[in-house]
Amino acid sequence: MLPKYQKLLVTTDLSPLGNTAVLHAYGILAERGGTVILWCAVDVSGMPDPLYAQPTPGETLAEERAEIREKLFSSLEALVPKEVRAEGKVTTKIRVVEVSGPIHDTICQEAAAQEVDLIVMASHGYSGMKHLLLGSVVEHVVRSADRPVLIIRGRE
Repeated sequence: MLPKYQKLLVTTDLSPLGNTAVLHAYGILAERGGTVILWCAVDVSGMPDPLYAQPTPGETLAEERAEIREKLFSSLEALVPKEVRAEGKVTTKIRVVEVSGPIHDTICQEAAAQEVDLIVMASHGYSGMKHLLLGSVVEHVVRSADRPVLIIRGRE
């Protein structure tokens, strides 16, 4: 039996390379319809400790986080192709998730929680020394995911 992809999780860091996966995901579902979940992470592990940041850190930190989430949400929304909006066959769900641990674990957990059929990601395609120094979120996801992962090779 052939796999039928109906719900896709597409990760992006909102870079031109990261965004290449978005078009491929919509292309997979363009004819038959389905749901694309556009997903972006906010790394909160580097956020300042609210006890030491400012005199009113809780409110300020919450406001900053809300502002960042709003900007990311708008940026993700702008990635939806116009023809997809016009046809209405593909539904888009936007997720901005705060991450404090390894991002690959969060991606795999999100894929399971959202019950997606396929994870779509762009890869820089680093090899050699760059790969050793920078690592690869995509590689970790491929090794950890309990569902198929489509890797879009980007060109820089």
